[in-house]
Parts: sequence; C-alpha cells; structure tokens
Amino acid sequence: MSDKRVLDESVPDERPPATTPPATTPPATTPPARTLPGENLPDGNVPDGHPDGPLTARGQRLLDDEEDRHDEAIAVLRQAVAAREPAAPALLARAYLDRGFRFEVVDLLVPRVKAGRTDLALLLADALAGIGDVDRAEDAYRVAVNGGDVEAMHTFGVFLRHRGRYSESALMLRRAAEAGHPLAPVNLVEVQWEHLDDPRPAIRTAEYWADESRPSTLLGLAFVRTATRRFDDAEKMYRRAAELGAHRGHIEYALFLQEVRDDLAAAERELEAAERDQETGWALAFGQFLADVGRPAEARAYLLHAAHWGSLEAAAVLEELDGDPQDD
Repeated sequence: MSDKRVLDESVPDERPPATTPPATTPPATTPPARTLPGENLPDGNVPDGHPDGPLTARGQRLLDDEEDRHDEAIAVLRQAVAAREPAAPALLARAYLDRGFRFEVVDLLVPRVKAGRTDLALLLADALAGIGDVDRAEDAYRVAVNGGDVEAMHTFGVFLRHRGRYSESALMLRRAAEAGHPLAPVNLVEVQWEHLDDPRPAIRTAEYWADESRPSTLLGLAFVRTATRRFDDAEKMYRRAAELGAHRGHIEYALFLQEVRDDLAAAERELEAAERDQETGWALAFGQFLADVGRPAEARAYLLHAAHWGSLEAAAVLEELDGDPQDD
C-alpha cells in the first residue's frame, strides 16, 4: 500500500474547521514570545464566573470563531495561563499546535506534566514527537497512557509503529481498540498485515472489528480487501465508510481511486467532498494529490493552507515542489 496513507498521523496537521478558501489563507505568523511573568507558576484556583476562568472562556471563543483569530486567542490564553486558570494550558497548547509552535508547547507543558498534570501529557508527547525528541516523547506518552488516556494509547501505538517496534505497537493498538478508539482497529490491521509473515491475523482483526455503527472500522476491512486484490469489494467498503462519515473516509476512498483504479476525476471528487466535510488532513491530501497529477500551482494553495495550520508533511511537500524547476 502507498506510504501516502495518513490515517495514523500522530499530530493533527490542520485546524478542523476552515471557512477561508486555501488560496486566501494568510501565511503563518511569527510565534509570540515564549514566557509571560508568572506563566510557569503552578495552576491555582478557578476565578469566579466561567468554570474555566473568564480569560480561558474568551480564548475559547476566539478559537471557535469562523475567522482565523488564533493569534488573538494565543495572546488571551497566555494571559489566562499567567492568571493560573487551570483549563488554560491545555487550550493554549492546542492553539500552539494548530500553528505548529511545538517548542512553545514543550516550554509550556514540561513543568506542568512534571508537577502531575497527566491530562497534559498527550499534548506534550505530540509536541516532542513533532520536534524529533523521541525519547522524551515516549516518556510523555507513557505518562498519558498510564493515566488511562485512550487517545494516547492509539497515538502511542502509531508512534511505536513508526519506530519499527511492531510487536509493542500491535499490543498498544489492540489496547486502544478494546478501549473504544475508532481508528485503532484500522492501524492494528495495517501493522499486522505489513509486519507479520502470516496475513490471517490481519484478516481476522479486520473482520472482527468491522461495524457500520463505527464507520471508521470499515476502513480496516477495506484495506485488507485491497491488499488481497478484491478491489470491487474494497471499493464498496470504502464508499460505504465515506457515506457513513468515517474518519477521513473520503480521503481514504480518494487514495484508493487514485492508486488502484487510476480514476483521477473520481478521486478529485472525493477530495472535494473531504474539503466540504472538513475531514482531518483534507488540505494536505488535496495538495499532495494535485502535486502528484502535475498541478503544482493549485497544489501550493492547499499545501500552504495545511502548513499554516502546523502540518510538517505539507511543508516538506512544498519544499520539494519549490526545489523542482520542472514544477514551475
């Protein structure tokens, strides 16, 4: 299967809601200075009013605005952190990650996780993994997993897969699947298929977990059907998963149409549907597709959008495009 499959990205590469067309998205701005007075103090009591604190509430509203107001939100949330509103560090970390400010996340969260804020460990682990500090990332993932964070179980399983530790990855992904994570069965199937000599465990896993009430699980069965060259069955499964709203369902179906069917027009229609539905990673997937089919100018608009929202993969593809004179 193609290495363009990105079901298992451990750090979100885009802000899910986006109302501005890619071509008009502003470039990423310079990150703010890292530390405000009092920012590294332990979190204190919640002020009167909003349960998360008034500054945190205002920052949340700015992040939820239809317009891109992340820079304003970050400024407000830094004040909320300095005021020791307990919910502020997590929200500020997410805002930083949206913008790709991973070092700022590390500075913000390391002292808090060390002080016992295990609820922040997954965000810290994702930031550390994003800057290539894999040893500290693993430590942070384990803190989150030991705290019972199901999302951390899945993400840590993916992290171990990328580290070539397939047996450990499979165990962690199975644990996440059993805890109810919708994407864990898919990634478990892929680990079993690609890194075990016997394909039967992957087939059994895919069939066991496939459930239309959890449409993302159908993608594992679609993967196996594709790998065993049962392409008609695979296409039905991909189409059904997309119709039911599977995570990245339109994107995965588009990849199948591009790579297996060589139906570029149909693949582009699915990517357009992914954009309409704001599927996670839609801009990166669309930009990569357009680059693959020789439409670099259009690709850049989507890739710039993804990079603006923190996608390292999009930045790498842009660098490749800019370094290839034949793409001009």
